[in-house]
Amino acid sequence: MGKMFSRRRILISFLLILCLGAGGCRLFRFLEAKDQLGNFAENFSVSDHNGLRLTFKRPVLPTEDINWLMVSSPPLKISFSEDTELWTYHLVKTYPVRKKESGNFDLAIRMKFCRDKLCEVVFPERLTKYINKEIFGKVMNSVGDAEVKKFKKTSTAAVNNLKPVEIPVLSEVVEILGSPYARLSEDGGSVSVYKYRLRERTPEGKYIVFRLLFSFDEETGKLKKFVLPLRSVKLMMNFEQDVTRQ
Repeated sequence: MGKMFSRRRILISFLLILCLGAGGCRLFRFLEAKDQLGNFAENFSVSDHNGLRLTFKRPVLPTEDINWLMVSSPPLKISFSEDTELWTYHLVKTYPVRKKESGNFDLAIRMKFCRDKLCEVVFPERLTKYINKEIFGKVMNSVGDAEVKKFKKTSTAAVNNLKPVEIPVLSEVVEILGSPYARLSEDGGSVSVYKYRLRERTPEGKYIVFRLLFSFDEETGKLKKFVLPLRSVKLMMNFEQDVTRQ
């Protein structure tokens, strides 16, 4: 009995230390949001009206977590009421040299907060040309089952609930996002790298840079993997499917 109590105290102490190191249990809140995605219909709703919309039925992420995630870059803020606010982060597409493509391929990510917690995320409307709310819901649901490796700082989701026709191809990604910052070769295909910086600087006057990496199959042109390095963590979505399921 004494040993069990001692182990329990050690576990509680460890969790408290982890909480403090993660900025007030921030890690637990992100994991809770991820777990909610596993029971998608109960915790979220999706829409493709005026952009891809992910609405939280049970918000858990406060504004301080989003500030941390976006490295404290101040977004454009609009208040609708005393307890409702819309944040917009403008991602400016960058190029290795002077821009050579026509059109504006910058991205705007909108986040709605209700009573200081994230209650909706809206992705650009141009994505809806090839991604409807059903496909979007399937992808988000897969994130709920993502394998999280804390020591390697990776989160990998197997997106195996899409039909082959629903998986994006290289030409569709280029049509939506424009030409990539760089194209790299890999076994059996290629990797398209897109690079963006937030339009708003941090309080220290720095630009925050994000990269999106898309791996495509050489023969089919279909998306194999999507990687988003975010802070010190890599978020990955694996779209490769077992041919026996197709």
